[in-house]
Amino acid sequence: MKSCLLVCFVGVVGLSQPATAGGLFLPGAGAVSTSRAGAAVASADDGEAVVQNPAGIAKSTGTTITLSATMLQYAMQFQRRGTYDDVATANYPYAGQPYALEKNDVSPPLGIGSVQPVPVIAVLTDLGGQVPGLHLGLGLHAPNAYPFRDMCIQQPAGCQKYVFNDDPNMPPPGARYDIMKQEAAVILLSLVVAYRVLPTLDLGVRLSGGWARLTSTTGLWGAPVPNYEEDVQKDAVFAINAKDRFVPAFAIGATVRPTPNIELGVNYTSELDVHASGTATAQLGPAAGIPGFPVTIGPVSDAVARCATGGTDAELKACVDLALPMTAQLGARYKFLDQAGRLKADVELDLDWENWGKTCGGQDFDDGSCIDPSDYRVIVDAQAVIAGQTASGLPLKTSVVRHGFKDSYGVRLGGSYHVPVGAARETGASNEVILRGGVAYDTAAAKPGWLRADLDGAARTTIAVGAAYRARRVEISAGAGTALEGSPRNPNVGGGAVPCNPTVGMMGCGVTERQGPDPINPLFSADMQAESPVNQGDFKAHYLMFMLGVTTWF
Repeated sequence: MKSCLLVCFVGVVGLSQPATAGGLFLPGAGAVSTSRAGAAVASADDGEAVVQNPAGIAKSTGTTITLSATMLQYAMQFQRRGTYDDVATANYPYAGQPYALEKNDVSPPLGIGSVQPVPVIAVLTDLGGQVPGLHLGLGLHAPNAYPFRDMCIQQPAGCQKYVFNDDPNMPPPGARYDIMKQEAAVILLSLVVAYRVLPTLDLGVRLSGGWARLTSTTGLWGAPVPNYEEDVQKDAVFAINAKDRFVPAFAIGATVRPTPNIELGVNYTSELDVHASGTATAQLGPAAGIPGFPVTIGPVSDAVARCATGGTDAELKACVDLALPMTAQLGARYKFLDQAGRLKADVELDLDWENWGKTCGGQDFDDGSCIDPSDYRVIVDAQAVIAGQTASGLPLKTSVVRHGFKDSYGVRLGGSYHVPVGAARETGASNEVILRGGVAYDTAAAKPGWLRADLDGAARTTIAVGAAYRARRVEISAGAGTALEGSPRNPNVGGGAVPCNPTVGMMGCGVTERQGPDPINPLFSADMQAESPVNQGDFKAHYLMFMLGVTTWF
């Protein structure tokens, strides 16, 4: 009996949704390429080429310094379909009412309000021509994404943040088993080498190493049996704080100019694997656990720790394995030149592929030798022990946070128009105003039913514009844009007229394959966890983008 109670109690500890770089990447990197809606694989020729196409730095001369940033704001809300369940052991005033509307109301730690800058800083050099055709670059950059979440509940008095164990009469977030709060940072330092093999052919490679920091808070079932009623007093909240101090990646690219007017570019970026380790904490609701049997959650012995040794009751050791996908882009650019060969305008069409649908599985996933963008591998070095027992507790199993991703595809169309300023028309000087713009479309990475609040998987249309002033030694660029996602929805699991809502008397939704995420219980393997859909509902989301950058050369 005591062993059974111990086994049952392991459900009080669950896993956070580990943050990534923020879901699907937004087109571009910095003020110039983002103003073109990401259509810059063939045209990139300044510091942004470190990210867009490493071969592009071979088009620079002398020394080039780029300081650029895209400032992102992400507005997202989720309305879960259905109503709060009646709880037999409690009299909650919100029982039977529709789920509360949830919104993302975040203030990034290094942002301005809800606006988060994503930088591109790079220095390029041709080494003074000492090695003809050779160019080097050094850059600091981050994925062009928005990884921050801080969900609040829409109330008559405004949007209120949910505080666990504070007021049980306050309606809890309907998607608290998905995510409550999340912050992430992935910063890469890159060395780029490019070589002009022929006057019409440039090749480049980027070698990157960086660090990642992930923090996240989410809810889980804290009762010894499945909490189908989603009673907040039987919940638990789990938080994780983890870092990876070395994240390697690479990219290879090429640029070909078959004619003076046509330029082709190709870029491949490797998968970026994050193996983060750190600490985790758990907080139990007043009805969580096993009534009458005090239970403690503590670290496993150092001899069997899988993440790290030295865990304590206050800070358990935890590790998270996740990946950002490999990507590939192909671009074709047409340049309109004047009689002197100067660029008057250009238009570029790029095609994009992101390998979100890669899957591992089996022993390779279980031991961490293979990870994929769709499934996060989470381990907590913890065990549950009933007070007074001398036997060791039961360690938590490896858990999987699933996102149901598939590969995504994108198309970007962008370009520029150059307007000479002042005496430039007569003398050929470089002073000019450059107008930029572009549109892009990216398919959804999330399969039907798998849209989640923690990671953006919706299809989007991006519209961007920008302008720059280019003088002899400096170019100042600015722009703005938006990425529109409309109102994507998760259908009811099983296709019924009302959301599937399993109970103890009617478990499951009558489907053979999961059609959305469920609460995680680390007592069981991922394919044995109770089915209880939490994301049947509707999303609304869009991004705002503001770009600013400066490039100088000498």
